[in-house]
Amino acid sequence: MKTRKLSLTTQIIVCVSLFLLVADVFLGVSLTMQSQRAIKTLINSRMMDMSNTAASMLDGDVVGSFKAEDEGTEAYEREMDKLRAFQNNMELKYIYCIKQVGEKEFVFSIDPAVEDPGEFGSPIVYTDALYSASKGVASVDMHPYEDDWGKFYSAYSPVFDSDGNVAVVVAVDFSATWYEDQIAGFFRIILTDIMLTVFIGIFLIFFVMRNVRRYFKTLLTDLNDLANDVDDITKELAASSGAAISEDKREIGTTDSDAQNEIQMLGKKIHSVRDHLREYMDHAQRQANNMITALASDYWSVYYVNLDQDKGTCYRSHSRLENGLKEGETFVFSDTFEKYAHEHVTEQYREEFLEFIDPENIRKRLTKESLIAYRYLSIKNGRESYEMIRMAGVRRVEDREDHMVHSLGVGFTDVDAEMRRTMEHSQALNDALSVAQQASKAKTAFLSSMSHEIRTPMNAIIGIDKIALDDPDISDKTRDYLQQIGASAEHLLNIINDILDMSRIESGQITIKNEEFSLGKLFDQIDTIIGSQCRDKGLNYKSEIIGDIDRYYIGDAMKLEQIIINILGNSVKFTPPGGDVIFTVMRATHFNGNSLLKFSMKDTGVGIDEDFLPRIFDAFSQEDDSTTNKYGSTGLGMAITKNIVDMLNGEISVSSKKDEGTEFVVSVTLTDSDRVYEDETPKKAEETKGKDVVSLIGKRILLAEDIEVNAKIIMKILSMKKLEVDHGKDGKLAVEMFESHPEGYYDAILMDMRMPEMDGLEATVAIRAMDREDARSIPIIALTANAFDEDVQKCLQAGMNAHLSKPVEPDIIFARLGEFL
Repeated sequence: MKTRKLSLTTQIIVCVSLFLLVADVFLGVSLTMQSQRAIKTLINSRMMDMSNTAASMLDGDVVGSFKAEDEGTEAYEREMDKLRAFQNNMELKYIYCIKQVGEKEFVFSIDPAVEDPGEFGSPIVYTDALYSASKGVASVDMHPYEDDWGKFYSAYSPVFDSDGNVAVVVAVDFSATWYEDQIAGFFRIILTDIMLTVFIGIFLIFFVMRNVRRYFKTLLTDLNDLANDVDDITKELAASSGAAISEDKREIGTTDSDAQNEIQMLGKKIHSVRDHLREYMDHAQRQANNMITALASDYWSVYYVNLDQDKGTCYRSHSRLENGLKEGETFVFSDTFEKYAHEHVTEQYREEFLEFIDPENIRKRLTKESLIAYRYLSIKNGRESYEMIRMAGVRRVEDREDHMVHSLGVGFTDVDAEMRRTMEHSQALNDALSVAQQASKAKTAFLSSMSHEIRTPMNAIIGIDKIALDDPDISDKTRDYLQQIGASAEHLLNIINDILDMSRIESGQITIKNEEFSLGKLFDQIDTIIGSQCRDKGLNYKSEIIGDIDRYYIGDAMKLEQIIINILGNSVKFTPPGGDVIFTVMRATHFNGNSLLKFSMKDTGVGIDEDFLPRIFDAFSQEDDSTTNKYGSTGLGMAITKNIVDMLNGEISVSSKKDEGTEFVVSVTLTDSDRVYEDETPKKAEETKGKDVVSLIGKRILLAEDIEVNAKIIMKILSMKKLEVDHGKDGKLAVEMFESHPEGYYDAILMDMRMPEMDGLEATVAIRAMDREDARSIPIIALTANAFDEDVQKCLQAGMNAHLSKPVEPDIIFARLGEFL
């Protein structure tokens, strides 16, 4: 079977389309890279101007002498007002003064920020640019850095005193998070341009080739006519030659005359074909010239360069360049282009421009790329504008035996308007980012406030309900009412927790910690919570460690505990009385200082229908409405669990059979800890069950709680274990009570976070700072409605030992106290 070949037109269209596509792709990559550098240079210049201006406003002798105790003085506030006025006028987010306290150690000295300012003397993240400014040279960070306020580039300018020494350094921060969005937006623009160029190119080629095909058809017809005429003449000449043998000279002369006429006609045919071919070639040349002119119309100037001879020819002169090359003029490539760089390329781009036009670099890049380009800022007649130089090999390297570029085309084009639009777009993105950041902070503050305001009364409701249920004298009817109140309150609290967790996951506000933790303590906490729930419902609970597992690992213990308790909590909820809940863990593999742990949570509950299993991790997804009504599910628990597992780079799987039970398996990789305890061996979880909590009778607790009803509830709960409690109504009073009693008087402190006069964090810092042994060793446990990750982190940073979020189960309070006492 014969294979149909593509027509010439189709082949040309395909080849040129591929060439346009490849060229545009390389051009898009080059434009993106150049824009990235240009935008960064513009930002650096703008930030440098701002920091230099701010530095010139300050009095070096005054600001250089400031110490922590000078805060609030008239001189300090005067310099602060200068920075604050400059900040407001320039609409800056962050500007502050930095003081050097060591060779490469720097701290805040003045920060006019209204919200969350840097405290005098608190450390500054070290960067090379900051160090350079401390030596008297204004500089800008070439790479972003991160601190408690976010991810930034900063410009640093020195402030000199009257002796010429650097007194302080002024810093202006610029957020780096807009960068990826800007590049993505620019890429979409480039992609659109690429597709548009290809479609236009295909259309133009198709239009031109219609005329080409018409000329080819005419040429083919003429050649066919020529071939037929030649065949006829050949036959006639052959016939005439045969007849000439038997005829006389007169007849032969007649035959020769006829043959001569035929040959003359053949000559005319050949001349006609030649004329057609010449006309076609002339037309094709004109078409090619028109196409070259159209494609080069975007360039100010075009040059042909022979790299081997270091010579070039000007094909289109630069209209805006005085005393520039004329069309047809030859020149020395390296000398001419280096002279252009020194005369017209601005200083910040000159070095990269010279590197770009280096012949060795050109050859090296064009072996891998078909088109290379560089954007830069030029200055002509006192006016700055952005230009771009492009280079392409005359022949592809793969078509040459030595695989090297010897000749190339060079074009200069104006990209000033495009760059200005890009920079304006970047500024708009920066402004939008600032608004988004403010909105994110407002949302975080709202969620934190919402959590605290709801959890505080919920703590009272659940606490009073549990206390009332412990009264043996209440009637069965009242007990039933109290149990319904408790169940409803717990259900409402679960809904609140799920909604807040899902909101924070979607906004990316949940962070993963990487800290050492005790796996044994984690199991004890899980057993305390789940074991208590199983006993209350009449379930058989068993937990087991299979095989060899280390006692300590590095990871996020709180997230891991949340995953396991979420799943086991569902097992308790969906397993009828008399059923089993089984929790096991094993180490699947061990490699390069990491361990893959598998946690299995299995129950003999109602199970899950096979058709619903693929949707079990979808938000708000539930098997049926009856499940919601019967078990009080929100449909968010499994979605939250799956998201947290993904954040830990783990895996979760589920298998289930209706009315027979369900098994979840979570696999998480944890880093092995170097911590070694020669006198300890791992504690299996089943060995710890049945043992009583450490006796707390007679232990004295200092409770810091400003809400009276919550204080009474907590004191009532603590009295169940015969603990003695002293109540401080705010943080300041709690500090005074601790300080006024002798060392060792209190065994532990339960500290609320939000209190008047002095909050829990400030109170903890004040206690830890006291010059007495028990101030450093006494366990301080946060008992608060602030339940977010950052709240836990703040507690630990302030010196607290643990964090319990309200409402807190009595068993959990006693378990935590037992751990420390």
